[in-house]
Amino acid sequence: MIIGVLGTILLVRIAVFSESGQLIDAEATEVLHARQEALEPLLSALGTISTGTVAVALAACVVLALIRRRFAAAGAAVLIVGGANVTTQLIKATVDRPDFGNGFGSHNSLPSGHTTVTVSIVLAALLVAPVGLRALTVALGAFAIVFIGMSTVVAGWHQTSDVLAALTVTLAWSGLAVLLLSLRPTERPRGGIGAFFLAAFGAVAAVIALVVTGVRPYDGWHGVEPALTVLAVIMGGTALTIAWFARLSSAHAR
Repeated sequence: MIIGVLGTILLVRIAVFSESGQLIDAEATEVLHARQEALEPLLSALGTISTGTVAVALAACVVLALIRRRFAAAGAAVLIVGGANVTTQLIKATVDRPDFGNGFGSHNSLPSGHTTVTVSIVLAALLVAPVGLRALTVALGAFAIVFIGMSTVVAGWHQTSDVLAALTVTLAWSGLAVLLLSLRPTERPRGGIGAFFLAAFGAVAAVIALVVTGVRPYDGWHGVEPALTVLAVIMGGTALTIAWFARLSSAHAR
């Protein structure tokens, strides 16, 4: 939880309130692009993220938990999804982005709402999923987070830091949820390494899907290195977030 809170504060401080941070963020955001025909499937995927999507996905998590008589996990799933998404909207509404006259504007888009929805639903699903489905949830969840997160960047909706902030905000709330669950006697957390590699596999698959869709480095072959760097940061952050939560939530899995 503390890592998520500190990570969010650090991202706001650097990417929003720092002139050099805004510049680095803008450069990172522009390393990938897609032509109009390639943007259409990305925009279609982003269009699936809505208030109705959140409600249906969260309801499915809660119903699954209740059917399996995991009442505390159902409440924790609601806390993760509700807390993360409300916090994201509050940050976007209350944090003003300074305009340093560098042409980046004064509109704050951090954190990404679409990415927060995706991350929070994935972690909620991982919390309530049966043990036999946790590995699949990790891999598919990482795929969804990277694909949706990078789609918001390529479509010009968000900055790279906005995607990272969505991870840290959800990380904070998921940490609080697990902390509250831990007030009851549980087993010791276990695993984490396997979940990291599964999440990394899902993240790589998402990048491959983006490339197949038509996403390319902005400067062609000369832009491969910065594009890979940005992708590595997003993929690494996603894999670490899911692996960390997979380990903590393993004490409550059954």
